[in-house]
Amino acid sequence: MTALAKYAKLEAEARYFDGLSAQPRDVVICFGERSLVIMGFNDVVIAHWPLASLRAVGLRRDSAVQLMPQQGSDERLTLSDRRMLSAIGEVCPDLHHRPVDRKGVRRAFLWAGAAVGSLALIVFVLVPMLAGQLALMIPPEREQQLGDAVVEQLQTLLSLGGGGRPAICDTPSGVAALDRMAARLNADPRLPYPLRVGVLDHGMLNAIALPGGRILIFRGLLEAAGNPEEVAGVLAHEIGHVVSHDPTRAALRAAGTAGILGLLLGDVFGASIVVVATDAVLNASYQRDAEIRADETAYSLLAEAGLPSRPFADFFAKLRKKYGETEGILKLVASHPGLEGRAERAAAADLIGDSTYEPALNDQDWIALRGICQGGLPTVRRGGRKQKQ
Repeated sequence: MTALAKYAKLEAEARYFDGLSAQPRDVVICFGERSLVIMGFNDVVIAHWPLASLRAVGLRRDSAVQLMPQQGSDERLTLSDRRMLSAIGEVCPDLHHRPVDRKGVRRAFLWAGAAVGSLALIVFVLVPMLAGQLALMIPPEREQQLGDAVVEQLQTLLSLGGGGRPAICDTPSGVAALDRMAARLNADPRLPYPLRVGVLDHGMLNAIALPGGRILIFRGLLEAAGNPEEVAGVLAHEIGHVVSHDPTRAALRAAGTAGILGLLLGDVFGASIVVVATDAVLNASYQRDAEIRADETAYSLLAEAGLPSRPFADFFAKLRKKYGETEGILKLVASHPGLEGRAERAAAADLIGDSTYEPALNDQDWIALRGICQGGLPTVRRGGRKQKQ
């Protein structure tokens, strides 16, 4: 009996990350003829991963092992079932084989040191209570320095999967279009520093607000958006977090007392502080009142700019139809109420309605924005927009 025949009826539960969205999906895995089969709980096959190229991330003794279909893939499968892990190891002798990466070894030591520092920081129990008030005391230039350091660390973090370091897209026409959209929302008068918005060349469907007025929109979000008004709604929401200093609050809660002292005294480049702050903003799970406040700010900014909030609602509805209520959702809605409720609130807050309005971007600027990472002009979808004649 072959190893595959031996485990033909073996199944196990796991968590699947598709490499595009920020949210995992609970799945069931089993063996196919020459592949690892990934299925939803409704028995619908999601993917076949060839056994010959299957690779493990981490060590054999880890309680939970991450698998990927081949070296360098953004897809991940987190598995803790020991029997299934043993079976996979038996049928995939090269599971833990990987090319020697001297830079990776050095990076592992750096991250190990950062992890030790992070554990020391989180022992301060008063930080969660004080972070909200202290965020308002941080000098604006310190916030900006922290935001810049977090961007650098974020690029490094996203490169660990083997896909290369994602760049900040800088095609001039696309940058100019994005600046025009941000200026249209006119958030600067509410901030102690200029708003700085950029696009990160990564396929994840995501957008995040960082300390110091920095906002990153991921390329995957631009590719999923049907029109510039949908992007404007997402951007307005992130601006709402910046206005309320939510990213800085999250960073302070995560980084602990040393992070607060570093920001107050000017030392924001300690490795552990930046690593923990990066994790805090990338996986931001703001409190419900902060999310509601960011939504309300977004509706206000859109209305003042003469833009409807219904396209923002349509974007949520589209995501819900494609990914479901809890899977594949934008990180900006990960800790919010469900997509359906958010779509309903965004639609109800629309003060512009079906009247004509000046688009968030004209056709040429929208094409340029969607091509900001390629330097070219991608195909553009323009559903559901009213334009002035």
